Amino acid sequence: MGLNKFFHSFQPKSKVFYALFDQVTENLNKMSNRFAEGIRNFEKMDNSFLDEMQEFEHINDDLTHEIYVELNKNFITPFDREDIHLLASRLDDIADYMFAATKHIVLYKSPYVEGYKTLTHLIVESCSELKVAINELKSLESTDKIKHSCIKINAIENQADDALSEAMVALFENHEAINVIKISSIIQYLEEVTDKAEEVANVIQGILIKYT
Repeated sequence: MGLNKFFHSFQPKSKVFYALFDQVTENLNKMSNRFAEGIRNFEKMDNSFLDEMQEFEHINDDLTHEIYVELNKNFITPFDREDIHLLASRLDDIADYMFAATKHIVLYKSPYVEGYKTLTHLIVESCSELKVAINELKSLESTDKIKHSCIKINAIENQADDALSEAMVALFENHEAINVIKISSIIQYLEEVTDKAEEVANVIQGILIKYT
């Protein structure tokens, strides 16, 4: 084997990882937008909608598994293996918590509260910004765009904290005890989605510090 071919065999297969992360963020965007659509048509949310959301969650699980498989197959990676693993895991958490919120809405037969709409809007925004940040991570040429998206995700999480507090106050003022239990758990799941998005942003910012 020639020297160039020898070194080429150890080049990081970054396209594999970036392609998979692109698919993950695309799936999360579709999932969040479909969830928002479900909230807009709240009275129609049923088991068929739950199945749809579960399919998004399964797609994310499969993509996360593929990323882990590629980590085991590739000797050299585009950035630290630990960061790739953590990034994949935190992105998967977003899908998990979004599905958990859907499951509790449908199975609990929860009544609608305005907090669902507010938090869902913030989730859609977070997923959109994550897609931008992950896409720009491929070349690290537009670090300002990545930083802007990460800062925006952090700000969104702060808004979600406020939305959670407001929703909980309204909840205790306007609902019976049984609905307080149902709705509060759902609101907390939704707010947790924005927490997980912020954790992804923190991982991305850590990668920027190492490589720029």
